Amino acid sequence: MAKLYERYRDKGFEVLSVNATWDKEGPARKFVEDYRLPFPVGRDGSGAIGSAYRVDAVPASFFVDKNGILMERLDGSPEGDLEAQFTRRIERLLAR
Repeated sequence: MAKLYERYRDKGFEVLSVNATWDKEGPARKFVEDYRLPFPVGRDGSGAIGSAYRVDAVPASFFVDKNGILMERLDGSPEGDLEAQFTRRIERLLAR
């Protein structure tokens, strides 16, 4: 995701990551630092965000257009080339 963010951020692409699997901040912070994630990462320790967005599988990816409209979502890890799948979705949204 970091690579895609770097490639498309100047074109208006944003990534907002929410960690829903760790109860404590320490492991999540270490993950962000170890992988040098260049986008914001929040924590959903209470599960409120996951409940609001009806997240049933992790990861869950939401593709939202520039007007804030949810255009597509992926639940779980898609099979195949993840970068290529995300690239197609990102380019389709940026072209709107």
